[in-house]
Amino acid sequence: MRKRSVSPVLVAAAVAATLALVSGCKARREVPANAPSRPALSQQSRVSASAKRYPLKGVITAVDFSKPAITVAHEEIPGYMAAMTMAFPVRDDPRVVALLRPGDRIEATLVVDGSAYFLENVLTKGFVPTPTRSGSSSSLSARPQPNRGVAVGELVPDFTLTDQTGKSIRLSQFRGEPVAVTFVYTRCPIATACPLTVGKFSKVAAALSREKFGQLLAVTVDPEGDTPAVLKEFAAHVGADPARWKFLTGEPAAVARVAERFGVLYYPDHGQIVHSQTVAIVDPDGRVANVYFGEQWEPEAVLQDLEKARKG
Repeated sequence: MRKRSVSPVLVAAAVAATLALVSGCKARREVPANAPSRPALSQQSRVSASAKRYPLKGVITAVDFSKPAITVAHEEIPGYMAAMTMAFPVRDDPRVVALLRPGDRIEATLVVDGSAYFLENVLTKGFVPTPTRSGSSSSLSARPQPNRGVAVGELVPDFTLTDQTGKSIRLSQFRGEPVAVTFVYTRCPIATACPLTVGKFSKVAAALSREKFGQLLAVTVDPEGDTPAVLKEFAAHVGADPARWKFLTGEPAAVARVAERFGVLYYPDHGQIVHSQTVAIVDPDGRVANVYFGEQWEPEAVLQDLEKARKG
């Protein structure tokens, strides 16, 4: 890899696509059999004092666990190289490497030490799914589109969906109190995805009930399967009080439009639904106050955000 002139070229649209996504409700976070089983070589000590480090952003297109290495469609690396797709060795915690998948949007540090180069400090920052070729045109049109998410501080366009009791619910009806919004589906088989999110929301719901403020909205990414009747049974199973915690569904196109406003993408894959994991805090004025991507968020943090948004 040789140094070359900088060109203000950005990675293809997929790099700037969704906010989200760290992981989907597919078994995409199970540790592969060929993943590293021991710590990566302690090569940090072998890096010379003259080594240079550059911030790298991009989307993983392939993973080789045996090396380990990842191929990344990366943005321009200011001061070093133009945007392109290339393979990089990875020197990082093997637990991190084992979770990397094609479609993961990442940020990392590119270390260049003479003729050697590698990535370290790899962080997943969302998921950019590759649409499947199967499916009718109508199903494709009912999927959320990238680059339509509302930024922190911006007003969320109003929407109307149906809750588990069959009632029409508008986002705007919660003006005056903070709302936490997430996206799940009831038949998700991965314990660390939707079930974990629902479990955390249960803790948030219990705290909000004690404090008597706030609302929780869980929007399904499987509107065809998650009918109000299905959501009602599921909500009862997890002990969700419809007065405080609403599971929402609707026409596929309507649900897709809501998802894309929060930077959430999803698509079917081998009987499951791959989707971004996101929790958004909407303040009493209907603006996005904060967003968590992936599964690395805690109920206490969401409660603090809701309380902060409540006080303004």
